[in-house]
Amino acid sequence: MKRSKNIKPLAEYRLQDLGWKAIFQVFLPAILLVLSPLTYGLWRTLYGYSNYGPAAAYQWGRLWFYISGILVILLLLYTLRRLIRSHTWIRIFPWGIQYHLPLRRKKQLKWEEISGISTYSINKSFTPLINRTKNYLVLYSRKFRPFVCHPELTKRPGLIKVIKKQVYQILRPKLTQAFKDGKTIPFGGLSISKEKAVLPSTEIPWEFLAGISIEKGNLMIRLTAGNVIQIPIRNLINLEILVQLIKTEI
Repeated sequence: MKRSKNIKPLAEYRLQDLGWKAIFQVFLPAILLVLSPLTYGLWRTLYGYSNYGPAAAYQWGRLWFYISGILVILLLLYTLRRLIRSHTWIRIFPWGIQYHLPLRRKKQLKWEEISGISTYSINKSFTPLINRTKNYLVLYSRKFRPFVCHPELTKRPGLIKVIKKQVYQILRPKLTQAFKDGKTIPFGGLSISKEKAVLPSTEIPWEFLAGISIEKGNLMIRLTAGNVIQIPIRNLINLEILVQLIKTEI
C-alpha cells in the first residue's frame, strides 16, 4: 500500500521510546558507571607501574578492568534490549493498522481484512508477592497468520478500543445479517445459528439455554437444567458481537 507512506498515522503505540530523554537519563549515567572502574583501573595501573614496576601494575589494575568489562557487556545487552523494544510498534491509520516486530518485515492489515479479534488476560503468580497479569490482543485474518500483539503494547491507553471500534463497525452488520439469514456463525470455540449454539462436543437449542455471563476469564453458559458450561475467553473471537447475538435469542 503506497498510500501508507503518504498518510501520517492517527496514533502510534511503541513498546518503549528511545529518544534524547532516554539517552540523557539512562545511557549517559550507565556509560559513566562503566567508565568509573575503567578510569580507576588505569590510574591504579599507572601508579603501580611508576612506583613498583610491571608486576604491580598488572595486579593492581586487573580486577577493575574485569569489572569494567562485565559492565560493558551488561550495557551492550541492555542497549540491544532497548533497541528491540523501540522497534516494536503498532501504527493506526484510517485504512487499517501497520505493525513491526524486530528481525521481521513491516506488515499491515486493512480493517476489512481483519476477520476476528480476541482479547484475554493471563494471570501468572510466581509467589504471593509476585503477581503478573498479561493482556493479549490477537487479530485474525483470512490472508495472514494471526497477529499476536505484544502484551505490554496492549496496556497502551486506547489501542484495543480503537481497533475494536474500527473492526466491529465492519464485522457487526455482516455477522448480524448472516445470523438473521440462518447461517451458522463461528466464533472460535463456539458457533451459533438461529436454532442453536454449537460446541465441539454438543449442540444446545436456544430453549435449553437460561443465560450467559463472563466470569474470571470464561464465558459461562447456564442451561435450564441447572448445569453450567465454561468456555475460556481466549478460545473465542469477536466476543462482544457473540454476546449481543446470543442475548437476542434467550
